[in-house]
Amino acid sequence: MNEHRLLTALLLTFAAIALPACTCCNFNRPKTSEGFKTSEMTQQKEAPKDRPYYMATPQIQQDIRDLMARVPAATPVEFNQIAGKLAAYGEPAVPQLVSTLKEQSGERSHIMSAYVLGMIKDPRSLNALHEATYNPSERVRFEAATSMLRMNDRRGFRTMIGGLEHQDPLVRARSILILEERTGTTMGYRADARPQDRAAAVSRWRAWHVESGVQQG
Repeated sequence: MNEHRLLTALLLTFAAIALPACTCCNFNRPKTSEGFKTSEMTQQKEAPKDRPYYMATPQIQQDIRDLMARVPAATPVEFNQIAGKLAAYGEPAVPQLVSTLKEQSGERSHIMSAYVLGMIKDPRSLNALHEATYNPSERVRFEAATSMLRMNDRRGFRTMIGGLEHQDPLVRARSILILEERTGTTMGYRADARPQDRAAAVSRWRAWHVESGVQQG
């Protein structure tokens, strides 16, 4: 398994841990395999837009910068260790993560920023994450969408449904895992199913996306 697939596998494992069954989105479970319906997702309460970030101490800000500087050369295991340390800082890490996500700082740094912002769940980062769903890197787009859905932002569905068609089965598996946690259904999709069966299930997901009113973004 090469580094890209190992990193994907590790993120898949962390996604399974970080996304408990959703109880706040008010999704109706489908009663049959037809006619999927959903109520709208509950919007996460936003932090006051005029409240400045709590930055902690200058030393903590330097520690966060030092951790981010290690990301480009980190092994997959080190990558996840760094992510855990950044997430532990909470709000003081958010400004640097948002700034990195907007800068031309490289794919791995963008992935790290999107991933950790989803762990911290500060809703003030949602606009930056939404912008990142249009990043040239599909891996960045996917992490940004994942983090948006962790914060109950429906705009992440577009990218996540697209992940069901990815050529890498690990990406497909993580996509359906997150979609199921957010909606309570797979709509008959299996990451290891035959291509024609996957295509039929993706069509159901796309129809749901339009009919449920969550197709914004």
